[in-house]
Amino acid sequence: MPSRRVRMIDVAQAAGVSRTTASFVLNGRDAGIPPETQQRVLLAARQLGYRPNATALALVTGRTHRIGIVLNEPESFRANDLYFSNVLAGVTSGAVCHNYNLLLHSAHYPDWQALYADILSGASDGTLLIGRYASDQLTPALLDTDVPVVCISYQIDHPRCYAVDCDNEEGAYLAFRHLIDLGHRQFAFFYPGHSVSWGCERYLGALRALDEASLPSDALHVYEWPETALPSLKWVHSAISFLQSVRPRPTALVCCEEARALHLVERLPGAGVRVPDDLAVVSFNSTELSALARPSLTSIWQPLKEIGAAAVDMLIDLIEERDVPQRCRRFPVSLHVRESSGTGMESPRT
Repeated sequence: MPSRRVRMIDVAQAAGVSRTTASFVLNGRDAGIPPETQQRVLLAARQLGYRPNATALALVTGRTHRIGIVLNEPESFRANDLYFSNVLAGVTSGAVCHNYNLLLHSAHYPDWQALYADILSGASDGTLLIGRYASDQLTPALLDTDVPVVCISYQIDHPRCYAVDCDNEEGAYLAFRHLIDLGHRQFAFFYPGHSVSWGCERYLGALRALDEASLPSDALHVYEWPETALPSLKWVHSAISFLQSVRPRPTALVCCEEARALHLVERLPGAGVRVPDDLAVVSFNSTELSALARPSLTSIWQPLKEIGAAAVDMLIDLIEERDVPQRCRRFPVSLHVRESSGTGMESPRT
């Protein structure tokens, strides 16, 4: 049979002190306790193999030293999506630096209210929300509470919204500036609509590039996808039909999501569209999937691991009730030029 768990009172008795004194020392609240007494308690704890009870410690300190993580949907944890895996790698690195554990809310909750109740149960000290949808009701509901929350790769209009993201507007500007410099004058722009913060920001970047080049706004042919819809074969066929139907025919495409761009580039030749000869393509995220595609995909790179780690830093500041003057921290982006835009080269541009 397993041996009985060593209790706080056992340490106190072995050290010859009161349980209260032992508790103060072992919980780091030892100001005013003589150093020799502290050493006696710590030595007794080591000799007995005392391990603090996490639940009891949380009751005493009010902290669990856990960070909750909520993605847009549970499948994102296991969908081999390099965007999420890179962000989570950064989150893990940040949590390790702060000596925090991670709690993944990966269950299928019957509704957002059930997930909301789980988060408010006190199982973690704060929560990271990664890429939640614009229609999500969980985000504003959590921001209305006193639970520390940081949004990653999106934000909403709320006075308590703290977020970490890339410079989406600049990313789209770099993409369109690159295509304009290559001589293109008619563009397709695929994005999830203005209701999504990063979609709206990238649209504004596109307009800025066109305006700077004295090109009319109607040179931009916009195709929106439902944000919650995965890039299915049906979506690809619909997107290709759009490209073939608009006039004047676009010679360049900026697609705001890597997975969708990769699906399109793979299937466009079957529709008689050659990349980049007939259509230059630029995407976002520039993970290794873009580099390995054929043709390799010109793409906007964002430092996903750094974004994840910075979100942990911001959340810890909120948990510790430190001042966070910057409500949305944005990371710079760069353009990775590859074959799909027609240059036949690979290089980063900022």
